[in-house]
Amino acid sequence: MTGPPGRRSVLANVAARFSSPRDVGLAVRVFGWALVLPVLKHLVPVPSLARVMHRASRQTARDAVHEERIVTFARWGARLIRWKSGGNCLERGLIAYRYLGEAGASPTLVVGLGHGDTGSLIGHAWVLLDGRPAGESAAAVSVYTPVFAFAPDGSLMPSVPPAASEQAHA
Repeated sequence: MTGPPGRRSVLANVAARFSSPRDVGLAVRVFGWALVLPVLKHLVPVPSLARVMHRASRQTARDAVHEERIVTFARWGARLIRWKSGGNCLERGLIAYRYLGEAGASPTLVVGLGHGDTGSLIGHAWVLLDGRPAGESAAAVSVYTPVFAFAPDGSLMPSVPPAASEQAHA
């Protein structure tokens, strides 16, 4: 697929995200979870899923480029089944949580509630890295009230991190 001069094709943009065989392995593992999680999340409670998805760090130093790649692959993986809707935030969050933890990034998985356009209650899940949302803006998550969160070790946190808007004012 080609676009206007100066713009790369979708395939070229995807290929640019892969810089090593390690990236290919990560993508395969992410997409494997992306195929399993849509069913698993209906059978297993979220706290149990967080424990299953927890991975102890396998690295001593953090790598911001690799962390960004993990977040991107998690987004792509969650969209694998539901491309038109943009994917499912819980699936994306669980995948990012798993591989960011493995990468030594100490992620926190947060689940919050907010109100939709019609006033209905809606949920959202996101991952925090260093207190900031990974792969989405602070403004996007600030409309949700965090209800529960999972620490980097997979355990339920006794207190929920403040919403992004609250952190900006702290």
